[in-house]
Amino acid sequence: MSIRRNAGIFWGAVLLAVLVVFCGTVSAAEKPYTPQPGNPVRKSVLDGLRNWVWENHEVRVVFVVRYLKVAEGWAWAETAPQSPDGAEKYEGLMALLRRTGEGWKVMHVPSGEEDAPPVDGTYFEMLLEEAPGIPRGIFPWERKVN
Repeated sequence: MSIRRNAGIFWGAVLLAVLVVFCGTVSAAEKPYTPQPGNPVRKSVLDGLRNWVWENHEVRVVFVVRYLKVAEGWAWAETAPQSPDGAEKYEGLMALLRRTGEGWKVMHVPSGEEDAPPVDGTYFEMLLEEAPGIPRGIFPWERKVN
């Protein structure tokens, strides 16, 4: 009787452990966070943005980060690019990036034109409609940037 009872307790514990692991894995979404200087994720995201700048403008830059949030393979960055020696300052750059097998890739950069729509909640909603998998928490909803 006690062997059967112990076996039942054992299998019950195994089942409970499997459910805890499975449910925890399924329901645990990465919360948006700001990777701090020195964090490899921060470096990877900014390397992706740096590559985009080079490919589109052939300028080597470093970034002063004004805003950066990362979650679930997506990132929103707002930066002040400058030359590596800091002598040249360039127009601010915002971008939506996605982690791929080759690193972080720029998916969208708001227009810098004077008559472009502001980068605000409406703008972020438009991005979410285009790519529903983007975590809402990476965007600075309270800001209105033109």
